[in-house]
Amino acid sequence: MKPQWVQKDNDTINVMDYAKDTNGAVTAAPKQKAKAAAQKRRRIPDGLAAQERHRRSACRPPEVSPCGAAAYGFLKTRFLPHYTGQAIAGGTEKVDFYRSLKLLCEHYKVKPVDTTGFTYPYGREVALHEAAQLLNRKYPQHIEMEVLEDNGSFAIQATETYYTGNTLFYIPVLPLHYMMQDKKHRKSARLLLCIFSYLFHTVNLPYYTEGSFLYWQYEMVTEWVTNDPDDWEQKEYYDYVSQLRAAQHYGETMLRRLWNPIHLNCFKDWLKTFRPHNGFDKACYAIAEKFYRLWQDYPKTSIYKHADTGCLPDFEDDWYDDYECITMEKYIGFVACTDGWLYENVQQSVNAYFNESVSIQEPLLKRYFDGQVQKSDTLDFECRLFPLLNELCYFLNNYDYET
Repeated sequence: MKPQWVQKDNDTINVMDYAKDTNGAVTAAPKQKAKAAAQKRRRIPDGLAAQERHRRSACRPPEVSPCGAAAYGFLKTRFLPHYTGQAIAGGTEKVDFYRSLKLLCEHYKVKPVDTTGFTYPYGREVALHEAAQLLNRKYPQHIEMEVLEDNGSFAIQATETYYTGNTLFYIPVLPLHYMMQDKKHRKSARLLLCIFSYLFHTVNLPYYTEGSFLYWQYEMVTEWVTNDPDDWEQKEYYDYVSQLRAAQHYGETMLRRLWNPIHLNCFKDWLKTFRPHNGFDKACYAIAEKFYRLWQDYPKTSIYKHADTGCLPDFEDDWYDDYECITMEKYIGFVACTDGWLYENVQQSVNAYFNESVSIQEPLLKRYFDGQVQKSDTLDFECRLFPLLNELCYFLNNYDYET
């Protein structure tokens, strides 16, 4: 084993040689003194352990409600529109715009935020944005605004549109026919027949047994079944032919009833003397009353009064195609029923036709706020009619006429 070297005070000492050197007296290790005796543990006085704890004070600090979540603050924040164009120092455009905006707000009875102090045209964008928010919250129809120029003058054009939501407003006829065969529901069915007569004569809804779009759809299904009877199983063939004959026969029967003027002439009297006895009668009475009020408010208004003509194709064009636009008579009208094999095929044929179209015709009304007196014409009739048609279809579709 090699010796280890330790440096201490600049003197070098050989550790191994130091361990071998035994000369000299060896000092004995000193004795450890005895530690002092531990003190005796004292007993805790009983009085300290028996002391009562401090009671809570009856006074409470006022409750402080916590702050709302940060996300709610974000949702309540209003973000104004962003405009990337250059500002305009002034001119007639700004004066014309705010004059037209004032007329628009007076007509629709809304009050957007004042943006006259903003830089133009940023103030224009903010004003249109705020006005659109107020109008769409107040009115059921959608109102879109744009600024138009005519010979150096500027004015706002408001376009009102009632969106139908790509819905088929097909009113079934067979449920009402079977309802009239039931003695318990005969008076209720008479009120619904008055509604049918009003929709057919005044609102001008098309009927599926006359020359209309729905008439041709039923005709195509009929030819498809009857022209090739060998392509069907015998049971299915008789079932399909039976449904087609029932739709044709009962449809013509109901059409003769609709032509009778007594249903419109006695609508008021029958509604006044009607006494509902159950929930079914109450539902019929409620729907009939709504349609009667609509008829009284608009005694001669048709569904096509405000139909948009701008989406129609040019009939004089050589490339004219009837598939381009879904006109209103194609998705509104009377059908035989809305269930069963027959309606499924009619609906498939209608959807296949609509898939080839590029636009849909809806109620539309335009207003130009250039200082001229505005017409009293509105889309209130359509805003009331379409929800009522949807309610009527729902009621008839849920009538169990098979029993």
